Amino acid sequence: MANMVLIKLIRSDQKTFILGMGAWKILSKGLQGIDFPNFSVYSDKNGVGDGALLSGKRIDDRDIQIKCRSVDPKSNQVIRETTLAFFSPKYTYKIYITYQGITKWIEGELEGFSCPSENIYRPMELTVKFYCKDPLLKSVDDFGKDIASIKGGFGFPYIECVTEKVIPCYASIYSYNHEVNINNDGDATTYPRVTINFTGSTLNPKIYKDDYYVRILGTFSEGDIVEIDFENCTIRKNGTNWIQHIDRSSTFTQMGLELGDNKMGFAADDGDGNMAVYVYYNKLYLGL
Repeated sequence: MANMVLIKLIRSDQKTFILGMGAWKILSKGLQGIDFPNFSVYSDKNGVGDGALLSGKRIDDRDIQIKCRSVDPKSNQVIRETTLAFFSPKYTYKIYITYQGITKWIEGELEGFSCPSENIYRPMELTVKFYCKDPLLKSVDDFGKDIASIKGGFGFPYIECVTEKVIPCYASIYSYNHEVNINNDGDATTYPRVTINFTGSTLNPKIYKDDYYVRILGTFSEGDIVEIDFENCTIRKNGTNWIQHIDRSSTFTQMGLELGDNKMGFAADDGDGNMAVYVYYNKLYLGL
């Protein structure tokens, strides 16, 4: 069971379809395009001397093709009608691929579809092809991190009683972290999403990574929610576009989580203790 290939398709209207279990069996070698992606290397010939200069490289977009066979010829008509109703070029699809017990997903557009009905008494063949403009596969888990987590600690002054006749006395405090370490052990840099829940008045909140940050100008009140998407360069306050409220020194492009350890944190000109900050990110992979 662990070696079985299972594909779950989620259409942009949230309808789902399963390949590899139920009506459709994925053929041997029927899944193509999920291993290593194609890539391009660019160079310019040296004006003098041998060789060339490397001018660029990139991971190319990819195609994923799935070939299946129906398992119950008696139900061909129902299976085919259901299948035809699900696949449409008007929708975008999330493709969840489980292989050897590991699941990753990628978003794609329907690029090709074939489900002929030459003989209704024999198993049908299904071929589906998706075009994926973003070639990297994503982890299913979004690895949420709560930056403002509460930690127990010793209070000051610290009191230690050494005699048995005196009741030992200890003091403790709770302090809010303003920085968290995030380890990205995927195959590529990934851009996080951040949600800020405000529990009180806060002036000019800021999310930072190393020496780079995005700072939002304005005063926020209890109950406000800000969502920042660093990949798509968007900011929304209570569901409304708020991108025009960032200061000019803010940057989205430098906020990616590089491979290895990354430190992200938050601050504000006033009221940073009223910020509950959550960071979400998907690890990116070259293949499955």
